Amino acid sequence: MITIKKLSLLLCLSVGSFLVHAQTKWNVKAGLNFSNVDAKNKDGNKANTESVGGLYLGIGPTIRMSERFAIEPAFVFARRGFERKEGKFIGWGENFKANTSYLELPIDVVFNSTVGNDQLQFGLGPYIAYGLGGKWKTSEEVYMDDIGIGNKGDIKFQNDASIADYGDYILGKTFDYGARAKVNYLFRGHYLFGMEFQKGIANLESKWGDYKTGRSLRNHSFGISLGYKF
Repeated sequence: MITIKKLSLLLCLSVGSFLVHAQTKWNVKAGLNFSNVDAKNKDGNKANTESVGGLYLGIGPTIRMSERFAIEPAFVFARRGFERKEGKFIGWGENFKANTSYLELPIDVVFNSTVGNDQLQFGLGPYIAYGLGGKWKTSEEVYMDDIGIGNKGDIKFQNDASIADYGDYILGKTFDYGARAKVNYLFRGHYLFGMEFQKGIANLESKWGDYKTGRSLRNHSFGISLGYKF
């Protein structure tokens, strides 16, 4: 079975091979994304959460495959998270807010359509991501089962949530993956305005020792960005 780490290495090697053998241009972009989570308890009840805004920075090549099609991998730093303002749910206290950081590798297959002297671009593809950590806070003490962890602290990503220091909140597993779509408008040959949507497929819910909680946690986000192609 191919693990996430092996898949990441394979994708990086594939990108490197394309860069060697194909004509490329480079894109840099910065923007704002609005991220949230789809969270359910073991009974299938969904948490009522709200989006939070975060910085989005990326760089990557456009690897032209034909007149109309290109492949666009990228290396991205993204701030993500969510908040929940009402009630307790899955170990979250009242007014719970999480701000996290990810390193991401999206790989989009892009179709280019000419609009006058400009281009309208449509992209689809997968992404993989690595959780770096973050910060959390809430207005009351949070309990994981019967263990209190305070009302603010660091967010960590790991497979086993039972191993943590006081104040640490294990939000989920380290690796995320899913699907994405984007629309870019390229004007004056160099300038990009883009919108994109990501939907996590991986269930990020950590286990608790040998116990699997039966809950689910998945990322999703919508972002807008400005970029430059050179």
